[in-house]
Amino acid sequence: MQMPKSSRSIRLAIAISIVIVVLTGALYLLLYHGPARLITHSKNTTEELGRTVYRALDELANLRPKVIVSGRTIIEGTAEIAELTTVEKNFEQTHTVETTWLGSTKRLNVKGRFTAKAGFDLKQAITIDVAEDGKIIRVSLPPARIHSVEQTNVEILEDENGYWNKITKEQRQEALNALMSDARKSVGETPILREAEQSFEKQIADIIRRQVPQDSKVIIEYPKQ
Repeated sequence: MQMPKSSRSIRLAIAISIVIVVLTGALYLLLYHGPARLITHSKNTTEELGRTVYRALDELANLRPKVIVSGRTIIEGTAEIAELTTVEKNFEQTHTVETTWLGSTKRLNVKGRFTAKAGFDLKQAITIDVAEDGKIIRVSLPPARIHSVEQTNVEILEDENGYWNKITKEQRQEALNALMSDARKSVGETPILREAEQSFEKQIADIIRRQVPQDSKVIIEYPKQ
C-alpha cells in the first residue's frame, strides 16, 4: 500500500527542517561558542605563561616583578631585595696639589684605590608585559645607578714642603676629600652603568627565554625619565 503523496511531502519537509535546525545549531556553535572557547583557552594559556615567567624570576634571581598580560595586571610586583649590584670595578685615582708663595713651592700628590659598585634600585618596579598571543614579552627595568664608591687604600706619592710654604694638616685632609670627589666623578664618566644594564639584561633575558616558546621575542626597555 503506497503512502499518499501528501504524507510523503510532509515527512520530507519535516526531515529537511530537522537537518536545517541541526546545521544551524552546529554553525552557531562554530561561529560563536567555538571562537569564544578558543579565546578563553588562549587567554588562560598566556596568563599561565606570565605566571611561569614570574616564578622563574623569583626562584632563579630573587625578583618579583609586576606581570601584565594583555593589558591586565595579574601579579603586583614586590621588592624582595632593595638593591641589586651587577657590576663591581676596582680602579686607581690620583690628586695633586701644588702651590707657590713668594717663590716657595709645596706639592702634595696622593693616590687612592677604590671599588665602585653599580646596579639597580629594586624599590622601583620591574614590569613584565606579555602580549595577548604570548609572542612578545616586554621587560621594563629601572635605570642603573652607582651604588657606592669606596676607598680601599691611600698612598702619599709626594709630600714636599717649601722653605716657608708648609703643607698643613687641613690641606692634607682637603687633598684626601678632593681625591674621593675625583674618584666619584671619574666613575661617572666610565661605561659602568651600561655594563651594569647589560649584565642584568642578559640574566633576565636568559631566564625568560627558557620559559617561553622559541618564537617568542624578549624586549628589554627602560622607561623615559
